Amino acid sequence: MACVFVIFPLPALDFQVKASGNYSTESANRLFLDGAFDFSHVDGPFAMSWEISVDSEGSYPEPFLGDFYGAFSLDIRNAGLVYNVGPLSLYLGKLPLKDEIDSPYSLFLSGASPSAMTGGFRYESGPFAFSNRWVGLDRNVESGLYIDDGDPDIYNDRGAVLKTYSYSLGNLRLGFQDATIFQGAYFDIDVFANPAPSFFVQYVLSASGRPNSRSGDQNSIMGFFGDYQGEGWSAYAQLLVDDFNLNRFIDPSAYQNPDKIAWSLGGKLELPLGALGFYTAGATKYTFESVGGEFYSYTMHAGSAIYSDNQTIAVPLEDQMLGYVYGENNLAFLATWSAPLAGMDVETGLELVLSGSKSPTNPWHDGESWSTLGTQLLNDPVLEVRVLLDLRLSRRFGQFTLFAQTKTGYIANRLEPDYGSTDPADYGEPVFRPTGDSGPVAEISLGGAWSFGL
Repeated sequence: MACVFVIFPLPALDFQVKASGNYSTESANRLFLDGAFDFSHVDGPFAMSWEISVDSEGSYPEPFLGDFYGAFSLDIRNAGLVYNVGPLSLYLGKLPLKDEIDSPYSLFLSGASPSAMTGGFRYESGPFAFSNRWVGLDRNVESGLYIDDGDPDIYNDRGAVLKTYSYSLGNLRLGFQDATIFQGAYFDIDVFANPAPSFFVQYVLSASGRPNSRSGDQNSIMGFFGDYQGEGWSAYAQLLVDDFNLNRFIDPSAYQNPDKIAWSLGGKLELPLGALGFYTAGATKYTFESVGGEFYSYTMHAGSAIYSDNQTIAVPLEDQMLGYVYGENNLAFLATWSAPLAGMDVETGLELVLSGSKSPTNPWHDGESWSTLGTQLLNDPVLEVRVLLDLRLSRRFGQFTLFAQTKTGYIANRLEPDYGSTDPADYGEPVFRPTGDSGPVAEISLGGAWSFGL
């Protein structure tokens, strides 16, 4: 279970130590500890930071670097360099990924803010802004890490480039976003350094029969957004298009491929009793997936299950998605409230999530007849239903912050990985399907943070 910490403004050289004890019905080890040590330095336009975290949650059973760290695993988050000069901001490092839209249901980069190697720049001049971001995904994948059909080279290096063009009209901002997933390379200068929309860049680079023709497939995704900042309120809308069926208009007698789209709407309202937020999002079936043969799905990792300590372990869907946190075949609704209360910062949220089957890295869900089924959304015989209530309390005492976080609710027909396909073309990648497994959810974290500067 992830813990949320508030980092307060501190001197230029800043350190922070964080620790918590946790209980969760959703983790491999129901009782576990986690902690982190942060360092940051700010000097004018330059900022450097890193965070080393440890936990005993046991998400993956193989010991971290043998038995040297015992029950704990290490990770690095928010380790990078940032330089701001005038209208230009440059960054490089392993940093949390943030979408242009500030929402838990953002579509191009997950609202869970996964951490990945990334680099790029953002330029703002008057009402116009342009952002260009590279994200490193898979590189030099360990042999035998993923399930395969005897071809170890199918899990290639992968990377992504995301571009955003926006224009502000007073309080209204309108923008265009696009993303390219490429495989066979960790970084691709031809995609990153070309400011043209990736839809065109992809087709120019992959066109056959030319001196610069290249092998390998890519996935190009585009979308639009708008947000408005009013007096005491804000609202946004975002659309992602992975594939759209134009044949319904230009050739109705031809095959009708399914629409692969996602959408997100939301807003906040400031009231005397606190800030209210409401968000909703969804995605049709097959959105974010590759269409077969090569792993260019819109995911953090090439595969959705790994071998760890001689066990097959599915990567949690919320950790796998590069974009919308709940992936395809989904509808989600979230209401939030936050306010200072009795000297504490209080945040709470009530969420309803409906999900059908998902296959981030198994094209067409073990070979479903997509050309005859057409566009689909939540038409599975059984759906997973999640109802979750989240509560976070924190209070600051000088350099110390204490916090408590709880999550309770119920999951009906829980999604579970299905490895049932015997077709080698599916590479053994799981399809996550609703099952008859249902039960309550209970999570609690108690901890604190100590911040100090030199």
